[in-house]
Order: sequence, then structure tokens, then C-alpha cells
Amino acid sequence: MQILKRLFLLLTPYWKTIIISAILLVGRAGLELVPPLFQKSIVDEVITARDLSLLAVLIIGLIGAYALHQVVQIGDNYVRHTLGEKFILDLRIRLYAYLQKMSLSFFERTSTGELMSRVTNDLSALEHFVTHGSALTAVDLIRLAGGSLILFVLDYRLAALVVIPIPILALALRHYNTKIRPVYRGVRARLGNINAKLQDNLSGIQVIQAFAREDLERKRFAAESERYYHARVKGIRYWSIFFPTIRFVSAMAAVAVLGIGAVMVVRGQLTLGTLVAFLAYIASFYEPINRLTEVDNIFQEAIAAGERIFELLDEITDVKDAPDAMDLPVIHGEMVFDQVTFRYGTGDRVLNTISFKMAPGEMVALVGPSGAGKTSIANLICRFYDPIQGRVTVDGYNLRDIKLASLRRQVAVVLQDSFLFNNTVTQNLLYGKPDATADELIAAVRAANAYDFITKLPEGFDTELGERGVKLSGGQKQRLALARAILADPKILILDEATSSVDAEAEYLIQQALERVLKGRTALVIAHRLSTIRNADKILVLDSGRLVETGSHTELMQRGGLYSRLYQRQMELTAV
Repeated sequence: MQILKRLFLLLTPYWKTIIISAILLVGRAGLELVPPLFQKSIVDEVITARDLSLLAVLIIGLIGAYALHQVVQIGDNYVRHTLGEKFILDLRIRLYAYLQKMSLSFFERTSTGELMSRVTNDLSALEHFVTHGSALTAVDLIRLAGGSLILFVLDYRLAALVVIPIPILALALRHYNTKIRPVYRGVRARLGNINAKLQDNLSGIQVIQAFAREDLERKRFAAESERYYHARVKGIRYWSIFFPTIRFVSAMAAVAVLGIGAVMVVRGQLTLGTLVAFLAYIASFYEPINRLTEVDNIFQEAIAAGERIFELLDEITDVKDAPDAMDLPVIHGEMVFDQVTFRYGTGDRVLNTISFKMAPGEMVALVGPSGAGKTSIANLICRFYDPIQGRVTVDGYNLRDIKLASLRRQVAVVLQDSFLFNNTVTQNLLYGKPDATADELIAAVRAANAYDFITKLPEGFDTELGERGVKLSGGQKQRLALARAILADPKILILDEATSSVDAEAEYLIQQALERVLKGRTALVIAHRLSTIRNADKILVLDSGRLVETGSHTELMQRGGLYSRLYQRQMELTAV
């Protein structure tokens, strides 16, 4: 019930539309109760009395009741379904905006396919709840109350016979709910697993094909799909037995009324018109009950979907703005790590009491073995994570005290595997600065040595790059990502092994671009190829999460420590 309460609370912003829908629903339910009264009069006052004088009036009245009911139903359908679509639109946007604010740790422990399932499939179940579940419940309750009242007015004896099965139906529905709710929860979880598997396989299709593992992945996907199938079949088995049983019980009540009512008509205890109307109202009485049990099915699906939606909305991000966070003014670019210790989640520490300073305009290189903590330092500068001890400051401001957006507007990152959107070259570049002029855009791509290859693309700057920039080479993607970062004009530029996965020619072009780009900016360069950072102002050497050496290339080589050994080893491998 708590989930249903929260679902209904989500509808409160739409109260005006809900009031209009409620008025239409009441009118629709009331009009559905009118035709049997006309039918009773036609039987008793026209057919039984053999008097045609009122027939035309009664027929016109019956037609009018049906016509008005259809007009109201048209309005009800339009208002109700429009409300459902608007509700889902707003909730989908709200969910997406909420996900955008979540920290990276959340996405590391939650699969993309699972999130997609919640934002698409689970929301669809809620749309069905809004347009059919809640609305039909309201109209059916009105029909049930009105039908009950009219039945007792027509003949209390037959009405008492009609309500006898109600306790049986209520107990059956309660039993059904206890069985079906965990089933629907399992169905939605299985569907999320399918989406996660599909997304994972499509993203890794090149690896799958390269290792000829298509058949293996097909079997794995089939196994996951079969688990979803069996979960669905379990639910189908429950409702395929339950709903026909409910209808059979209500049909038996109608049979009993018909039999006893026929005896009463023959004995003169009941008019034929009353019996005809009574039978019609039995449908109005039991049809809502039957449909309420089906609507309950919608509610159970909505509860299962709502639980998964609220699990997302109840997630608390690890990194967020403090209540009194301030906007970061334009910075000079000084970065300080003061006794910083950090770990991912509950894992082992990846940084231990790290302290260093990056002066404005200084190029600082991070080197060390894999897993030494280099990328973690970059993540802390962008405040994708917070340290568990110590503090990180920019121009003297603690990163915890400033707004995330204002920090990240002055920091840009070029990753080893830079992400490009499935859009044009221009749109990917403008991601760094949406309001950039054409001259600024051209200057950025020239600075990144990307202008020549862009103009040779089939449609130049209007070329669609495909998913993750699949139409470009590794070096081209890196230069485009660098141009995007340049266009953003950051005060601090982070290069996370930006040249490690490209060939020698692409590396040369990127290095040329970097010499121009880094002037006047504070730069943190995470280097895999140590030859690329010989001219760094300062080199920080990490090992097992600790800062073990600091100095220039010449100083570190003279010391003969870890940096010297790593550099000599790379030179020996290059020479082979």
C-alpha cells in the first residue's frame, strides 16, 4: 500500500485534469445505469400493457442515453489517456534528470540495461496504471454502488441473492494478490536482466565476433530469455485460472436470479420488466467486480514497477552539492592535494595520504605502474568522487564547498577512450561550448590538428559519426575529443593517457596540438608512454597508491628510482 500511496502522490500536480476526468467518469458511470430503466418501462408499460403510446418517447430517451454516454466516454478517453501520457513524460524526464545527478559509483554498480528497463518498461506499466487502473477503479466503484442501490430498490429479495458471493470473491482476491505480487516483481527483474544482457552484448559485439563466441552468447541470451518466459508463464497460470473462476461465480448468481425471478413473475410477485431490468443491473453489478479483479492485476504490475522506480528515486548520490555550496569564480588553476586518502566504495585504499601542488599554468605528469592510483587523482579533481580523508582545493577553495557544475565548467578531460556521441562532428564539438561561434570552432579544431581530416570526411563537419564515433580512427577520435576540450576553454585540462592507444603518427599530431593547447593552462597528464612527458614541469611518480617520487625528468633520471627504471624499461622495449 505504501507504493500505491506514493504513486497517487505523484499524480497530485495534475489535480485539475484529474478533477475533469473524475467529473467525466461520474457522468459515464451514471449514464451506464440509465438504459435498464428505459428497458423496464418498455417491457411493463408498452409490451405487457400492449400500449404503444409511450414507445416513441421511451425509444428516443434510450437513444439519447446511449448517445450521451458515448459523448462522455469520448471526452473521458481523451482526457484520461492524455493525462497518462503527460504523467509518464514528466516522470521519464524526472528519472533521467535524477540519473544525471548520480555519482559514477552508482553507474559502476548498476548495469546500463537495467536502468534502461526501469526508464522504459517499468514506466509503461505505470502508464497503464494511470490510464486504466485508477480511472476504471473509480468508474467501477460508482457503477457498483449505483447498481447495488437500484437492485435493492427493484427487489430486495433478489438483491440479497446477488450479494451472497461477494465475501467469497473478496477472499479469493486476497489470496490471489499474495501469490501474484512476487511473481510480477520477478517478471520485471527478469526483463531488466534481458535488457542488461542485450545492451552488454551489442556494445561488445566486436569482441564477441572476434573470438567467435556468437553461439555462446546466443545460448546465454536464450537462457536469460527463458527465465523471463517462465516467470511470465507463472503469472499467466495464476490469472488464467483466477479470472474465469470469478466470472463463473458471478454467472451462477445471475442464473439463480433468473430461475427464482422467473418463478416470481409467474406467481405475480414480480413484473417482467422488473426482472429484465434486474438482469441488466446484475451485469452492472458483477461486471465492475469482475473488472476490479482485472484492474487489481494492473495494480499489482504497477506496484512491482513502482518499487523499481522508487528504488532509483530513493538512491542517494555519493557526491552532491552541499546546502551552502558556492559558485566557483573564474580560477587561475592552482590545485592542491592535502593528505588525501581515497578508496572506491568499501574496497582497499587506492590513494594513501597523497599531497602535492599544481601551480597555475603548470604541466604536471602522473606516472606509475597500472593500478597505482593515477586515474583516481584525475577523478578527484573533477569531483567524480570525494576523498575519505584529506581535501582537494582549487585556488584555495575546498571542492566540497563549491557547486559541481561551476567546477566542471572550468575543467576538461580527454580520456584514453574518448566518448563521441552518435551525432555530427559539429554537434560533438559544440558539446564543449554550445554557444561557440564558427570561428571559435574552426580555431579549436585547427589547434587540435583535426581540421584536415574533418574536411576530408564525406560531409565534412556535418558527417554523422555513428555510435561512439565508430566511423573515425583512434587518433581521429582523440583529436576530435581534444578539440572539444579546447573549445570549452578550461582553466584545468586533464589528459588521461590520451595518446596511449594511437599509432605513432597520430601521437605526433596530438603532441603537436598539446604544445599549443597547454600554454597558459594547468594541465595534469597521465602518461603511459613516458617519452611524451619529458618536458613536464613536474612529474609525480605513484606506486601502490603512494607518492614515491617528485621532480623533473632530469632529476628523476639522476635519482635512479622507480621512474628511472620504468623509463629505461620502455626505452629498451622500444629499441627492440
